[in-house]
Amino acid sequence: MDTRFAGNAYRYFLIWGISASLTVTLCTIMDSLFIGNLIGSNGLAVASLSTPVFLLYALLGLTVGVGANVHIGRLLGSSDMNGANSLFHSQIGLGLIVGLLSLSPLLFKDAYFTLLGVTEELYPLAEQYLTVVMWAAPAFVMYHILSVSVRTDSNPRLATIASVVVIGTNLTLDFLFMKVLGFGIIGASASLCIAEGLGVLVLLTHFLKKQRLLTLRVSLPCLSDIKKIVYNGFGVGSANIFIAIVMRVFNALLLYFGGDMGTTYVGIYGVIYTISMIPIGVFDGTSNALSTVTAFFVGESDEKGIFTVLKKALSVAVIGGGFIALLCAVFSNALVWFFGIRDAAALESAAEAMRIFAISIVFTGINTVITAFWQSIGRARLAGVMSAIRNCILLLAVGVLLIPGVNIFGLAISYICTEVVCTLIVILVSILRSSRKYVSEKYGLKGKCFERSYLIETESMTHISGDLEALCEEWEIGMKQSFFINFVCEELLLNVIKFGLDDRNKKNKNYYVSIKLMEKDGDYVLRIRDNVSSYNPFESDGDEIDSGVLTLIQKKTKYCDYQRKMIFNYLYMVI
Repeated sequence: MDTRFAGNAYRYFLIWGISASLTVTLCTIMDSLFIGNLIGSNGLAVASLSTPVFLLYALLGLTVGVGANVHIGRLLGSSDMNGANSLFHSQIGLGLIVGLLSLSPLLFKDAYFTLLGVTEELYPLAEQYLTVVMWAAPAFVMYHILSVSVRTDSNPRLATIASVVVIGTNLTLDFLFMKVLGFGIIGASASLCIAEGLGVLVLLTHFLKKQRLLTLRVSLPCLSDIKKIVYNGFGVGSANIFIAIVMRVFNALLLYFGGDMGTTYVGIYGVIYTISMIPIGVFDGTSNALSTVTAFFVGESDEKGIFTVLKKALSVAVIGGGFIALLCAVFSNALVWFFGIRDAAALESAAEAMRIFAISIVFTGINTVITAFWQSIGRARLAGVMSAIRNCILLLAVGVLLIPGVNIFGLAISYICTEVVCTLIVILVSILRSSRKYVSEKYGLKGKCFERSYLIETESMTHISGDLEALCEEWEIGMKQSFFINFVCEELLLNVIKFGLDDRNKKNKNYYVSIKLMEKDGDYVLRIRDNVSSYNPFESDGDEIDSGVLTLIQKKTKYCDYQRKMIFNYLYMVI
């Protein structure tokens, strides 16, 4: 029962996290489908060459968003609301500054296109597609930042709704602009940018809710906040710029060594990358859920919860990745045909490359989850090194060796070699530099600590009282404090049973409460957590006796705070 809180929290964030990631993935895939079938192979090549631009926006947004929210999650987990909001306000300020700076490529557009590898043949299409995207850069950056922040503030559902709005708007406008109105490739970029802007507006509605911990304000970030944010976010965010660099180099190699098939190979690479966004979406959703929940548990010094979440995330990555890899291998011909590759020779090459690439998918899942875990527990340097090796250094080295000889097949093999080697590195690191030891030393409670979970039912009162009496005697806690601790736990559980559960819920045995008592600086910190639907006993409609008792509890404590965090209710008090 002690790990059930961690398991349920991760499951909730996982469902919405994967839904959000796959929705964004579906949006990317549908864009490629429209472009491939309505514009042709040159359109696919432009979409592939433009991918690094979107990865750059993801780098900027995720570096700021993840870097700040790793700390924000820990502060919320330790009930430091002022510290969490102060950092959140600095994050918004930094995000706006970064978003405005991301408009700068408009000042040197031709050089920017050359850097992306746009050829003279593709320039007209690229200019139409990218000019609109470049003007919308701040929206892309802020979308990534706000999406992470909303999840951290216990609302992954809204993040998913925002993603659904983005894809629904994008698909509708794609059809209208490209198919009905005949705008061509500019219609694809315009529909995506409008959709992204609407997604930002949906995310902002979170801060209108009463039940939210973060308040929407803007403040200029200080240098120490910027360093903290970038240091903790770059390990995850850097993956996007590394992928952008790799795609730029691999596209150039395919164009140069592919001869007459060069442009076709670039289009095939774009298709493989687009299809790979499905497992990547699953792994990103898995990792995002892990990062959010782990950050909370780090703040609570809940070692058991931290590693319960890691175990579940790895299980999802391996099982989900294996299933998707099998589908990609079996249906490779149908998948690439679906994207508009109809020439027999190109179709066969693309299908074979897809089958080879599919082998790497499970290893990608393992490496993605472990990197996110290292980031969430504060091993940012290790996560950054792994990101650089996996997404850039090793992948480029293998690709440069193989692509000149076997073109698109060498590219697919490069991904397999890189992911397998990085998984071996993960295993080696886990042996030599155990994360369990790191977490215990850095976040483990140094003083006395008691934690136990109970089913929410009247019979649990006896068990709770007996456990607390024995504990107070063992810790030699004074009679007044001992009585008060027992009194608080008993009153809160009674209120939850009386007012937090309706008749239907009272029959459900899946509701439970966790009581944690910690000794800290001569005081006793009591944290009571339950998984009942949102219910605050200090705002309930109890009788005068109940209200008086709860008011007394608030007055007799040094600090008392009741919040809804993740999917649980938390009472945090210092006695």
